[in-house]
Amino acid sequence: MKSLQIFKIRGIPFKVHPYWFAILFLFSWSISNQVNLTSGQIYTIQEAWLIGFLTSFSLLNTIIFHEVFHTFVSLSQGVKIRTITFYFLGAILQIDKDCQTAIGNIKIAIVRPFLCFFTALLLFSISYLSQSNEQLIINIVNRVAVLNLFLGFLNLIPIGSLDGGSLLKSIIWYFSGSKYKGRNFLNKLTLLSSSLVFVIGVICLFSFNFYYGLLLTFLGLFGINSSKSENQFFKIENILKSSKVSDLKLKPLRKIEFNSNLVELNNLVKNKNKNEDKYLFLTNSGRWDGFIEEKILKSVSVKKWNSTFVEEFKKPINKFVSINSSTELWKLIEKIEKTQEGILLVINSAHMPLGIVDRNKIGYFVFYKLGLTLPSNLINKFNKKNQYPLGIELPKIIKLMRQKGDIE
Repeated sequence: MKSLQIFKIRGIPFKVHPYWFAILFLFSWSISNQVNLTSGQIYTIQEAWLIGFLTSFSLLNTIIFHEVFHTFVSLSQGVKIRTITFYFLGAILQIDKDCQTAIGNIKIAIVRPFLCFFTALLLFSISYLSQSNEQLIINIVNRVAVLNLFLGFLNLIPIGSLDGGSLLKSIIWYFSGSKYKGRNFLNKLTLLSSSLVFVIGVICLFSFNFYYGLLLTFLGLFGINSSKSENQFFKIENILKSSKVSDLKLKPLRKIEFNSNLVELNNLVKNKNKNEDKYLFLTNSGRWDGFIEEKILKSVSVKKWNSTFVEEFKKPINKFVSINSSTELWKLIEKIEKTQEGILLVINSAHMPLGIVDRNKIGYFVFYKLGLTLPSNLINKFNKKNQYPLGIELPKIIKLMRQKGDIE
């Protein structure tokens, strides 16, 4: 669903996701029900709905206000932001580059909680000092203040990508000098805290307060899923950085003698495996002597196949996009994504061809290192398409690693 852009700051689009409208209605309904239950003798049904809607809508405006300040602080610390999309209780940022210093991340992490507390204090002060007799307006102001106070404390909970989690992770990074210690500690704490928050949320949902319980339940589930995803990301990240191309099981090169004619080439093509590539590599007295493509058969009349030799169509091996076997796995993925066909020739330090690597081989290796074994029918399916198995998005993972500054 397409998000609605509401404004731009320094070229960064601020958008509202359509789901926000559904959540706005849900919160308006929940708050109006609470008003009817607790103050039904004071407010009419229409006034209760008005309180619910204006409270929810005002909360969104304070969140947008906080995010604008957060954006300016992030930009000052070297963060490159593509877009910001609001989902009612927060925003999701598409970032091209994260802050690369611990102290910078600490500054970024404390902005939103601080502004939540500041807004709550300001609204409570306005309510306390107000001489207005409009109890409906005072009611809305107090509710928005309470929700900001609540969000401020929620943001400080050390869970996943919440500000509290980023703050804790950055503080550990600052004092230990290692960002990985902070990330690992935070991930373990996230799982524990999220499970506790989820349990408390379920209790609140059915026993005390519906929308606070809903908030806590949602936050708990978000934290648990975030912890599991982050743990999986750690494992894949370590595999990509610690493994080399030489660790992969390569596809063997299809060979043909340089003095073979096109009839012999055609016989090889007819008998080839469905998963084999369209390239054949020429040998001359045991040495590699270039490569050809199957399509040369179409360029020569069948009548001339006996008298036409594959050597006439050979291309130098150095024209085939290649990669050294000692290269890290993440560099291999970056390079293979720049090719049209998604395959690379693997060579050793002496520039001798060793085999072919494609997305399938990379994907199966990663799954194997993760302890997962794919059934043969799935393997055959992905072999035909030259895709990363089960939709594992290794290029995006590498992009995130680069964005976080984990690779250069």
